[in-house]
Amino acid sequence: MKAELIIPIDALRGALKRDGYYFRIYKGQQIVQRCPKKWTDTPARKAAREKFIEKYARRNSGES
Repeated sequence: MKAELIIPIDALRGALKRDGYYFRIYKGQQIVQRCPKKWTDTPARKAAREKFIEKYARRNSGES
């Protein structure tokens, strides 16, 4: 959605309060975005991470 912002709002940068949104300017336009959320570590995510480590981790056995 596009809106014409009034003078004090059109130059905002960063978060105003901890409501989950922040303001930024991109290519001369004011953008309001949701702040990224930190993901929670679920059992499935932990298992996938351990599987990745087993498959792609470097071995410290002196191999080059």
